[in-house]
Amino acid sequence: MRLRHRCFWLLALPLLLSPGGRAWAAFGEDAEKPRPEFSQEEGDWIARLIPRGKSTSIQIRFQAVGGVLENVAELEFAEGRDPDLDAKDFRSGFFAAQIAVAPGAEAKLAVRSSYFTTSTELWRGNPEDPRSWVNAAADRTRLPERVHQLTIALRDGGPLDADGQADGVILAVTAPRDSFWGYAIGTLFIRFFGVFIVLGVLQLGMLISGGIFKRIQARPPQPAVEPHAPPALETASAPGVAAEAAAAIALALHLESAAGRAAAAPVPAEPGKAASAWAVFGRGRLMADRMSAFARVQKKQTTRMQGTSRGA
Repeated sequence: MRLRHRCFWLLALPLLLSPGGRAWAAFGEDAEKPRPEFSQEEGDWIARLIPRGKSTSIQIRFQAVGGVLENVAELEFAEGRDPDLDAKDFRSGFFAAQIAVAPGAEAKLAVRSSYFTTSTELWRGNPEDPRSWVNAAADRTRLPERVHQLTIALRDGGPLDADGQADGVILAVTAPRDSFWGYAIGTLFIRFFGVFIVLGVLQLGMLISGGIFKRIQARPPQPAVEPHAPPALETASAPGVAAEAAAAIALALHLESAAGRAAAAPVPAEPGKAASAWAVFGRGRLMADRMSAFARVQKKQTTRMQGTSRGA
């Protein structure tokens, strides 16, 4: 027992030293104390509550066989009266069930819930005497949807009747018990290895994704598709011409054109000399330039004369 308390303080010390205010609630009101809400359904009583160490609501169904279940209520347990009885082991709280039977008759109380496990025990006792709390050795039944049912036999006025009187009412004070230390150590174990499992999954995902990207980068680049160029037109090669023949042809064409222009503006040749083709071509160009200048002067004179006649 001392070893358990030492382990508890070693695990709880970092939480108690944290700046949060909820950690200090352990020295005052029990913040995790179950607050059940009761309702009836087809003669059964149902308790809805949030047990210790759990954040979601659960249901515990009470059913009487061989009697009438009149009432199920929460029982306030006086802690500290027995050092061997830890209220934290009773994570679902304590319940007082009243079963109406014939005086001195027997009945069975069945308690079932999906919250129970194979290690859950059903304890019974007397709230006035905490030392009377013992394991009721309930019969365990596995039901569908992972539901466990615990059943105990009761007799009016018997040892399991908390009032101790054969008055036609059986008062059964019971509580489901789960080891707090088993739950706490199991939770720490799962969380401790859960961190490594999550990190391992992340590492595996990173390795797989890295391998995929490496394969993509290792692929050879595909050549760029160039636009389709139109086929080059094949030109028939002209037969070769000698350089002297080409020069003679060009000169003949030039003289032909120059002779034509010179014929348009004939210039008399000097007597006794035959005019050359180059001289005729130069004279024709001079006469053409003079004619353009004469045309501009004539146009200006015509414009002046028209202006004078209009002013008169």
